[in-house]
Amino acid sequence: MNPTSIDELWMALRERLPELNYEGDPTESAFETAVWTRVVKLASEIGLDASRSCLTSHVQHTDRSAAAWKEFCHEDMGPDVNLLGSNSRLDIVFRHPEYGSIGIEVKCLGASGRTAKLTQGLGQALLGLAHRDRTLLVIYCGTTVGADEREKLRKVCNKICDATKTAVVVVP
Repeated sequence: MNPTSIDELWMALRERLPELNYEGDPTESAFETAVWTRVVKLASEIGLDASRSCLTSHVQHTDRSAAAWKEFCHEDMGPDVNLLGSNSRLDIVFRHPEYGSIGIEVKCLGASGRTAKLTQGLGQALLGLAHRDRTLLVIYCGTTVGADEREKLRKVCNKICDATKTAVVVVP
């Protein structure tokens, strides 16, 4: 793959992330690690230095660059969107030196609190557009959400995100 725009990178992530496959219900941290691994792999495949292109504050990702994260925190368009007295920060930022950046928020809906997590994730993805060119919300529904309900979620999310710079990926 040789992307020529931020939209091609965004679409590549949107195509690859649904391939994540789980048995049972992983923790959000474990699911985020799987997403992180795919983002780092894409960066490497297209010839980017993943330590500079894949950024996160989450120290569970031992292959992340703490130095690059620290630099990123001091940039004008760094990780935090300061609004109404609080910060909003996406889980992962994928930066391309020519085309811009994609923010990624990761949520596991699990057995309870689904609506709150969904609306929080959507809100974070939309607020992330203040600093990112595109955003993705990656949702793992868990085993308690049936195939029909997952498909309905995909349709609703596609409808609300259509013609925006954000998208929702529902896994599986």
